[in-house]
Amino acid sequence: MNLNPLHKRFETFTYKNLNDLEKKVAELGLEIPIYPRVEILQQKVKIKNVFIPNRLAIQPMEGFDADLDGTPGKLTFRRYERYAKGGAGLIWFEATAINHDCRSNPHQLLISEENSKKLKELVSFTRDICNKSLKKLGFENECVLIIQLNHSGRYCVRNSKKYPIRAYHNVELNNAKGLSDKDGRVVSDEELKQLEDIWVQKTTLAKNIGFDGVDIKSCHGYLIHELFSSRVREDSEYGGTSLENRSRLFLNIIKKLNNIRDFIITTRMSVYDGIPYPNGFGVKSVENDKFPAIIDLTEPIEVINKIYNQGVRLINISAGNPHYKPHITRPYDIPIKGGSPPNEHPLYGINRILNLVSLIKSHLPDDMIVMGSGYSYLRQFAGYIAAGMAHEKKVDICGFGRMALANPNFPKQIFQEGIIDKKKVCITCSKCSEFMKLGENVGCATRDPQYKK
Repeated sequence: MNLNPLHKRFETFTYKNLNDLEKKVAELGLEIPIYPRVEILQQKVKIKNVFIPNRLAIQPMEGFDADLDGTPGKLTFRRYERYAKGGAGLIWFEATAINHDCRSNPHQLLISEENSKKLKELVSFTRDICNKSLKKLGFENECVLIIQLNHSGRYCVRNSKKYPIRAYHNVELNNAKGLSDKDGRVVSDEELKQLEDIWVQKTTLAKNIGFDGVDIKSCHGYLIHELFSSRVREDSEYGGTSLENRSRLFLNIIKKLNNIRDFIITTRMSVYDGIPYPNGFGVKSVENDKFPAIIDLTEPIEVINKIYNQGVRLINISAGNPHYKPHITRPYDIPIKGGSPPNEHPLYGINRILNLVSLIKSHLPDDMIVMGSGYSYLRQFAGYIAAGMAHEKKVDICGFGRMALANPNFPKQIFQEGIIDKKKVCITCSKCSEFMKLGENVGCATRDPQYKK
């Protein structure tokens, strides 16, 4: 299975019909399943004793529109209202900081006792609208709402200035954000031990607020994900050559959450970040490898099987570190301002993400529900690829990120029309990513008048 490209030519999306896309997929020799019977996406999915009404989900995307105290603001309510009206069975709420010190933006959501009343309002508001939308579409089960709890790690911001709290020093990651080793600090073992209990406390709070589950975020270069690759973190219980040490924070949190009943414990995990050994995760231990590094999923699969043994039955698979090389996470036509197109065809990026999900799923028990991504780039044809992945049992739930910002009604369009409205699709212009990089309110500058400038 070719997950890293030999074909180096970058091309933009020019496919006028499904036949054009199928021809390009065949020409490039890719394994992107296309299945026109999208009704399969209306099937419910069972996670233990919970049913998700259908196979479509909203991925967690930070809006940076909370008030300064971390409570959801007007634009936060607006975004989740739009998601809720669309008909997705699962809404995965965005990265929410577990304390003030670990926010990546002054307007990032924060979970706290002080903020719990406003978060309850957001959950109740979203759930009510979403359930009404699902009922109108003919679904019997109610929506599922999961919140992603996060520590931003090396991407922390304090007093509107970058203040990285790293697992270890990494020159390339520093350079990508304009940092030096003198900025911020390396997180101590003692602090990591304290964070275990903070995560547990905030998970309990999330349940009391009304969420159906919590995602202990382990993707995209944030603290837990970075610890997975902390081989150069010496003399530490949370780093070094041992995977047991590097995954200690994550696994300890999951273990401590094992006694919470009737609540989904999950994670969104970057199973491959492309960063060469020794600083990458899901990569082969080859000296002097180059980006994107050779894929080796041995360690991610080992970690996932361990959380399965702790009772976790849902995992959301992602890849890459968008702060470093964003095309691994989200292939695009246009890079953010100042960026450049990657040295690969975007469909190779889609092929990589889809097949990473498929490979992970093939190594897990059948009752571990796997959610994947990589669909937004495919525009109006995304439903066919999502259906293909589900039909071939390569994924259980299909998550959409950028598409939901551009066209939150994409699930309804797939269910009712069989295809997403091509006049409303995400065009992968990277403006939403640019807003995030600039620390501004995040939305679709192409399709949503609220964010057009």
